[in-house]
Amino acid sequence: MKESRGAQSQHFVIEGVVIVLSILLAFGIDALWAGYQQQLEEEEILASLESDYSANLQSVTTIIDAYEVFAGRVDVLIHMSPEDVRALSQKEVSEIMMSIANPWTFDAVRGTTDTLVYGGKLAILSDPQLRKSLVTFLNRVSDAGEDVAYVVQGAQDVWMAEIRLGGPWTDPATEVGDAGQLPVPGFVPNATPEDLLNVRADAELMGHVKRFHINAAY
Repeated sequence: MKESRGAQSQHFVIEGVVIVLSILLAFGIDALWAGYQQQLEEEEILASLESDYSANLQSVTTIIDAYEVFAGRVDVLIHMSPEDVRALSQKEVSEIMMSIANPWTFDAVRGTTDTLVYGGKLAILSDPQLRKSLVTFLNRVSDAGEDVAYVVQGAQDVWMAEIRLGGPWTDPATEVGDAGQLPVPGFVPNATPEDLLNVRADAELMGHVKRFHINAAY
């Protein structure tokens, strides 16, 4: 028995609706899957950013603490009596001399941030404030290059002035880097208390020392 045109039309409509719903469902599943994949990618990036910025925070804290120690030693030298300077141990003399101009600089860990910002992937991060902060961080790191140049130049000015007084001086006991003790040529002498007094009495050299520590404070 043949179906009426109305019944056939109804079947077509039903089949059409089923097809449309199936397509929409497929799109929905794809969208959910894509959203899930994007969430996983964002979580991985956030974990990587946390690792990078934890390292940056530790590095910055170490550098700030070091400069505070260096400045404190110079301040002690400025206010000590000649007798107290001459009574210093070799280690104390070396620590003060090393602190006069010791340029520690901050090398930011920025691999993940560079990839996001310069690779056009910032949109992966759902937090707009975080996206803005990452761009601001890179701008500040770039601007800090000028400050680093001032610090390094300031240290070089101090070292050149030291040469006039018989320097440079060094001591293996105080030459320690991230990887441990640094190799020091045996022909470079340790500083003596008299060397410290000569450095302190040299107005030009101490001017360079003060400028170095002002730049380092930035």
